[in-house]
Amino acid sequence: MKTIFIVNPKAKNHHSFSSWEHFRRGIDIPHEVFVTEHPRDVKTILTRLVDQSPDDWILVIGVGGDGTMNSVISGVIGFDKVVIGYIPSGSGNDFARGYNWPNNKKRAYTLLKQQLIKEEMDVLDSGAFSVKNGANGHFVNNIGIGFDAEIAHKANLSTFKKCLNKWSLGQLIYPILLCKEAFTFKPFSLSVNVDEEEQVFSKVWFVTISNQPFFGGGMKIAPSACPMDGQLDMTVVHGLSRWKLLFVFLSVFIGKHTALKEVHTVRGRMISLHPNQSVPVHVDGDTVDALEKDQELKVRVLPLSWKMLNRSGWQKC
Repeated sequence: MKTIFIVNPKAKNHHSFSSWEHFRRGIDIPHEVFVTEHPRDVKTILTRLVDQSPDDWILVIGVGGDGTMNSVISGVIGFDKVVIGYIPSGSGNDFARGYNWPNNKKRAYTLLKQQLIKEEMDVLDSGAFSVKNGANGHFVNNIGIGFDAEIAHKANLSTFKKCLNKWSLGQLIYPILLCKEAFTFKPFSLSVNVDEEEQVFSKVWFVTISNQPFFGGGMKIAPSACPMDGQLDMTVVHGLSRWKLLFVFLSVFIGKHTALKEVHTVRGRMISLHPNQSVPVHVDGDTVDALEKDQELKVRVLPLSWKMLNRSGWQKC
């Protein structure tokens, strides 16, 4: 099995690359390294490697954070003989939590070597999204609109987050911004269609569609989400006061928010969202173009669309 590392030099506000250079000295398996400048680079790299050796398996190890793994897995979808590994080097690292990877480079590398020998793998779901005349792509953690996307947008622009990343505390920016934005964000109305069942919500704070449980640096937004069940888990938070919104987020860390009457959850394969005003959108923690009032966000699950090395202790759901 050919092994390549895909390194995102911009992860963790550019702090991950220097960490990677130090970590790389300890790699003792044959490998190649590709440093990407754009998310589409992964697809280009893999197409060339597969064309060169169409019968060989390729292990693609992403080095970065949630955005890096989004670009890596988006790039491998469609290649049958490509399997994923991960070296965490981002701020939030919800990918590591959701897919049961060690949140430490050395432990992740040890696990990689162990599973590389066994060559055991899991086949997992991803999600696809599209907006007519707008953004489109894939996600492996979650996609969301509204308040959480606004926080993600502000976090990605925050100079304070860059400072926190120097001490590996970048995830602290999320609760800080949560408290600030709770008093300025404007809720919206929303029409939702899940597998041909339509529902309308008012005073919506945010909607998250999840492939695995975690988002926002460790919050368990979709406790029952499973990346191998052929479905996506949608969470709608609506009809509550600004103060209760803060309480909801406190309960999200332990996954108890779903018991609240203002939190609506549903599972489905095809989901569309149509808000009554322009709202921000995030995909695996990175912001994309806002969803405008006259636009519709369409989301669907892609069952068993990518492969990952099996993790020891992984509990299948």
